[in-house]
Amino acid sequence: MSQALFALIVMLGLPGVLPAFAAVRRSAAVVFLAPLVGAAMAAVAVELELGVGGSMLTWYVVLSVLVNAAVIAWWAAVRSSRRREAAPAWTWPVATVVVLGDAMVVPLTGLHALMFGHDANSIWLTHALMVSGGHRVLLMDMKNPAYAFSNVDYPPLVPAASALAFAHFGFSRLHLSVDVTGLLTACALGVMGGGIATAAERQPPLQRAAAVILAASLCLVGFALAGDGAIDGRADLLWSAAATAAVIFGLVLPKSTQALVPAGICAIVASLTKNEGLTTALIILVLVSLRYRPPSWRRRLPAGSGSRALRRRVGPVIRSWWERAAFFVVPALPGLAWLGLVHLLGIRDRFFGTYSPESGSPESGGMRAGATVSSVAPHLVVLPIAVGVLLLGAVFLHRNREGAGLGNPAWLWVVCLSYLGVLLLTYVVGSYEIHWWLKTSVSRTTIFPALLLFAELGIWLIVALGPSGSSPGRATLHSRDGGVESQMSSRDSHLVTTGE
Repeated sequence: MSQALFALIVMLGLPGVLPAFAAVRRSAAVVFLAPLVGAAMAAVAVELELGVGGSMLTWYVVLSVLVNAAVIAWWAAVRSSRRREAAPAWTWPVATVVVLGDAMVVPLTGLHALMFGHDANSIWLTHALMVSGGHRVLLMDMKNPAYAFSNVDYPPLVPAASALAFAHFGFSRLHLSVDVTGLLTACALGVMGGGIATAAERQPPLQRAAAVILAASLCLVGFALAGDGAIDGRADLLWSAAATAAVIFGLVLPKSTQALVPAGICAIVASLTKNEGLTTALIILVLVSLRYRPPSWRRRLPAGSGSRALRRRVGPVIRSWWERAAFFVVPALPGLAWLGLVHLLGIRDRFFGTYSPESGSPESGGMRAGATVSSVAPHLVVLPIAVGVLLLGAVFLHRNREGAGLGNPAWLWVVCLSYLGVLLLTYVVGSYEIHWWLKTSVSRTTIFPALLLFAELGIWLIVALGPSGSSPGRATLHSRDGGVESQMSSRDSHLVTTGE
């Protein structure tokens, strides 16, 4: 466990601390976000190892230097162009980190049991050893027909983090990969909890303290949903927590740079962890781009006529769509690059293959859909509760939510329902025998929607604990640039974020 902590703090956390601090400033999320940034850079290093050549460790060092140099250069430019003001206090961020960290200590003690899940052994550990072998070994093993039974095309974040630890400590203790995965999972939950606690940052101290305790409780809910999967090396809770954090920062918290950037980072982490994480991250990023650059369907024609008037009308539209595309493409690129790379190399999974002659006649789509719904339902008992709370909140608390500057709950629900639709479609058109497939996977594939709905319940509770909502036009949004905190009216923020 001490070796895993060293790998998390030194090998992953230190290269990621400056980018994380630049992203969220003095927020509790920075402590938990830094190792995730390092893990994402390690995953991109594996992409370069596979696609270009060389070793993951070499590419990781290069990426760490380049990313930190870019952050320093950006920060210097920002600081020189802005006037200095008093920075916010560290009191609440430190207290939030302590509470969230203490809450997750007890579940993480389960790592001492030295459990090895099936996926941890046949997928993540095996992939980590392949990555450790360098470009040639990784390429040969991924294309080896003998290994086609496993999910060889899974994204590389988890094996990259494990391989980084093995590069320093050797292969004498293979459970190190499970420990690192468990700690990264806790970090993802910590970022999610930090985002939820941030929703109450403008509330009085008592309500804010209650929100921090609630955020810690939701981290424990995540461990409970995953069960042994949270500590036996499986990655389902890791991507689910990262995706939930992306929703909280990108679609729930007030619009600001310090919410947008961590949302993108968390989406990258989810997309580089599992295939379903990539699909979910793409859904989230599309919605985030639409929230931050909402389409304007009714634009007034500028005064004048001819080509000059046309340029005045078309220019802002093109710029808005260009920015909207950038909000999606930049954080989606690492996950899409891995997807394109494995397809270019001819590496496939068996989820959507054809039935073998021994399997008999294919099952009907209706039967597979019915079996899927009946298997998923017991794992989403929170769904009807969340629907009821949504209806009550829409009637009695909508002004409070608007006054807090929080996003419309419809954004979160679109993510949840879209994921469930993709999940149903996957089970219906997939190639595995449906009952065996559901039995072995449904408890893991439903972690994300359940965790997301529990987080939404927590957000509504924070809204209910807060003061009565003010007029949306007078709500203040907080943004911190270069350590400077400023306040702007929601109308001013809308003009900034829409480019109008």
